[in-house]
Amino acid sequence: MPGKIKVKVLAGRNLPVMDRASDTTDAFVEIKFGGVTHKTDVCRKSLNPHWNSTEWYRFEVDESELQDEPLQLRLMDHDTYSANDAIGKVVISLAPLLAREANNANGTTGPPGGAVMSGWIPVFDTMHGTRGELNIIVKVELFSDFNKYKTSSCGVQFFHCPMIPPGYRATAIHGFVEELIVNDDPEYQWIDKIRTPRASNEARQVAFIKLSNQ
Repeated sequence: MPGKIKVKVLAGRNLPVMDRASDTTDAFVEIKFGGVTHKTDVCRKSLNPHWNSTEWYRFEVDESELQDEPLQLRLMDHDTYSANDAIGKVVISLAPLLAREANNANGTTGPPGGAVMSGWIPVFDTMHGTRGELNIIVKVELFSDFNKYKTSSCGVQFFHCPMIPPGYRATAIHGFVEELIVNDDPEYQWIDKIRTPRASNEARQVAFIKLSNQ
């Protein structure tokens, strides 16, 4: 079941000072999902930037990417004569949005997808901690199954508990499920010898999120 991700970046607040000469920051955001990256405009000389954009940044992806890949937003400081500086990052798992049922106008519920997440999200840097917040809106829309012989696995979750959690109900018992998920530690990859500690920390962070989604 392919789908569409739509992201809108509204504002930021309490950003750190990146330009010591003017005690301000020229902030912009890189929105990345899979191999596709979008960028907002640069909001100059503000620690509380407002992009005020009506533009949605869109990603059209297949089912496996929706369930495995996290949405990444990197907050950057624009520099004209040198490399842009990283302020911090937001990494969001889309699994909770896939698990929700969409509410239709007539009061009924539809298939998973169509859910919206919005609000202020902390921006985190693995070297300096929390570096402000971003106000964003994220929507996930799932297309109808185009293959009638294949059932979508979107919304399927694996967890263990002594009883059925509140809000869930058992519709069928399929027996025992066991799966061992492993992945290479990014800190032991060859590229770790040449990349920065921040990049190494972020690679490990993304690896953990991908494992938790599987």
